[in-house]
Amino acid sequence: MSRRKRKTGMPPGTPVFTGDKFPLQSQTHCIKFNEFEYQEFDDFNLVQLNFESGFNYWIDVRGISDAKYIESLATRFHIHPLAQEDILDVEQRPKMDEYENAIFITAVALKLDLESEELKKEQITLYFGKNFLISFQEDADDFLKTIRERIIQKKGRVAARGTDYLAYSILDYIVDHYYHALDHIEKRLSIMDELLHREESNISLKELHDIKIQIIRIRKSIYPMREVINRFIRTENELIHPETDVYLRDLADHSFQIADMSETYQDMINSLHDLYQSEISNRLNNVMKILTIISTIFIPLNFIAGIYGMNFVHMPELQWRGGYFLILGVMAAVSISFLVYFRRKKWL
Repeated sequence: MSRRKRKTGMPPGTPVFTGDKFPLQSQTHCIKFNEFEYQEFDDFNLVQLNFESGFNYWIDVRGISDAKYIESLATRFHIHPLAQEDILDVEQRPKMDEYENAIFITAVALKLDLESEELKKEQITLYFGKNFLISFQEDADDFLKTIRERIIQKKGRVAARGTDYLAYSILDYIVDHYYHALDHIEKRLSIMDELLHREESNISLKELHDIKIQIIRIRKSIYPMREVINRFIRTENELIHPETDVYLRDLADHSFQIADMSETYQDMINSLHDLYQSEISNRLNNVMKILTIISTIFIPLNFIAGIYGMNFVHMPELQWRGGYFLILGVMAAVSISFLVYFRRKKWL
């Protein structure tokens, strides 16, 4: 786990990047859109950008390790210093703050890497007002590309609604990825449950531990996300149109469902962990049982061999022609008797 950078001694509102990623050049992409038109801008046009009525503006910043660039951009759009600080604090708990003419939301996106089966975390912050929304993505991989494509292709209601609906769409897209992660975890848990009931399974304790950590990470993120969504619903801010409330309530239902699923899978992984320990104990007990049976059979054989290994002169069996074969027969009879007894007791 990476060590979080501290801002000890700095005044509130000081923008300092707290992540552990190496510095990346921030990329800013802006789109101007409404129900009928769509236009893109590059970084050079942001300085002269004037918000026209009848259009919505989405300014998407990818990569936030360059604190000076983020600070200059935030100053250009009059983002509150405390919000600037939260944008660069990538260990921030999901939350929602309301300012005079804008709403600030911090969310945590979880991205599943299917190849490594690793669950990666990325902080995404939104700052939106009447006809603009600024999104800050921690990474530069353009996590929100799908939302932009909906606007370009005029799929859904994003292009025809306000920036409050755009903010909802981004949050809904983030929550959908929680479903993807949980669906993958459910498949892994089902496979592991099936394998654990087989006599020979190659499941490791590390694999169980990795899934448990992923579930904990989902639970740690979804509960504060529920609070953000509920506050989004309850706010009386004029920036939130009444038509968006029904979609926010649906998003709240999804967040509660994800929380319930994460609790269920947490119980499942705990049960599988107990089952794994039981299977290990049963296998060890089976090995110990076999070793005990072998030892039990050989104890009388060792006793007989010990007696006839003393080589006293007056041992009559030493003078018999068939004494050697007789003792071997006795040993075989004792062994067979024990095996028959263990078989009847169902120990074998």
